[in-house]
Amino acid sequence: MQSSSQVSLSSPWRRVNDAAAVNTSGSLRMQSYRIAYDIVTDSPRYPEHIQMFETSLFSPELQLLDNLAVPEEIRVRYDLLIAQWLKLRPELEGPDRNFYLEQVGLFVNEIDRFVFELQKHSENKLQVLALVSSVGLGLILAVVIFLIHYTQKRIVNPLNQLVKASQNIQNREFDVELPTARSNELGVLSDSFGLMANELKELYTDLESKIELKTQKLTKANRALNVLYDCSTQLSSSFLTRKSFSNMLAITLKADGVRALRLRVNNPNLSEWELEAGDASDESWYAQPLKLDGEPLGTLEWQGDIETADTVLLSNLASVMARGIYYNHAQKQATHLAVMEERATLARELHDSIAQSLSYLKIQTTLLKRHLKLIGNEDCDEIANEINEQLGIAYNQLRELLNAFRLSLTNSDFGLALNEMVKTLQTQIAAPITVSSSIDAVSMDAQRQMHILQIIREACSNAIKHADADEILIECHQDNKFAHIDIIDNGKGFVLSEEKPDHYGLNIMQERAQLLGGELSIVSSPDNGCKVSLTFSLK
Repeated sequence: MQSSSQVSLSSPWRRVNDAAAVNTSGSLRMQSYRIAYDIVTDSPRYPEHIQMFETSLFSPELQLLDNLAVPEEIRVRYDLLIAQWLKLRPELEGPDRNFYLEQVGLFVNEIDRFVFELQKHSENKLQVLALVSSVGLGLILAVVIFLIHYTQKRIVNPLNQLVKASQNIQNREFDVELPTARSNELGVLSDSFGLMANELKELYTDLESKIELKTQKLTKANRALNVLYDCSTQLSSSFLTRKSFSNMLAITLKADGVRALRLRVNNPNLSEWELEAGDASDESWYAQPLKLDGEPLGTLEWQGDIETADTVLLSNLASVMARGIYYNHAQKQATHLAVMEERATLARELHDSIAQSLSYLKIQTTLLKRHLKLIGNEDCDEIANEINEQLGIAYNQLRELLNAFRLSLTNSDFGLALNEMVKTLQTQIAAPITVSSSIDAVSMDAQRQMHILQIIREACSNAIKHADADEILIECHQDNKFAHIDIIDNGKGFVLSEEKPDHYGLNIMQERAQLLGGELSIVSSPDNGCKVSLTFSLK
């Protein structure tokens, strides 16, 4: 391509030389005829024209023909032309100039042949130049096409692949198609881009796994917080019942890895009771202790997958339930103490007011009877006896009320309070008093508990004082909706239709049963003992 360019650049100069040579050689014909004309006309410029012809014949344009690049035919004819001129020159300067006139035609013919050869040579060179130019242009086009193809294949396509790869990476697609590695700048760039894509893929995969793990942990923590919050919400109830703890267990079943739950309460200050939730199986139970301030209150047992279960959550839930149990006990204890204090206050007030007044009236009635005996008025004596009898009845009723009000129980739990009361009653009779209780003590408030214990106490007191029983049985049980309490003795019994004076306990028991919203039934007959049954709703 470089040589063709050089030929293309040098060709105008060479064409100028060829044209100058043709023009100069062509002017030789005119000058030859002009010399002939000068001879004929005897022109004064004849020497000048001879000199001009010779200058033209030996001009630099024609001297350049003497080289190997010029065809030999042209050089021979040029040399022949010079030789003929040198032959004719002496004749032109001599006296006989007709010889030139005779030879001028041949000389001009020789010049024509020389000019013809120059023109032919110039045409040949133009054809060669055109061919070379065509070949050069073809080569240039081929080189351009090759460069375009090479650039498209080696530069543009790899760059497009890199651009597409970068767009895929922007779309989080790291498995990119990269150009074939080559030992050039694009190859280095492709290798670096591939390493970068692999590193980004590893980083993104690692980041996705970490985000997924964090998301799972946050989701698990959120579920755990929801479970804790829902369980804690149950503690906000004004009075905790068995249903509150059942709701806590149902909420706890939402925790990961837990299939079944069992809440067991076992404390010296509480009755033993338990609740279950979920689908229990024959698998072993895992236990979480229920403790508050180091005091054991029971256990929270669960079945499930130990690997996926959130033991920290279960431990926190055990703490929440322990606090609920303690709060329920403290709540009942406070209410129990308030009720006991109120009853003690009423007992003191009755003792200090009505009891004192009744005692004073009894003394005055006795004095009145003595004075009436001295007077000997029998009608007044009967009235005095009746007043004394009614005062005695009122006083006995007051004493029973005072005994009821002064019932002192230290435990707020129904089962423990029942056992405490039975121990007190057991000191009044040699016959054994047997207690069997499975009643729901968790949901029972202090007022309801006090009424139930008073009914049981009154029934047992009647069996101790009046029935001469050898055995007293107290059974407390419940079903889904109702609680049932039976006090059974094997004493001498009595006839229900006969009203006994000075016995007011049965009426008080009926009143307490009505306050509980329940029913009290008494079954007894002579020599067949007595059975007192109390039934009330658990709601």
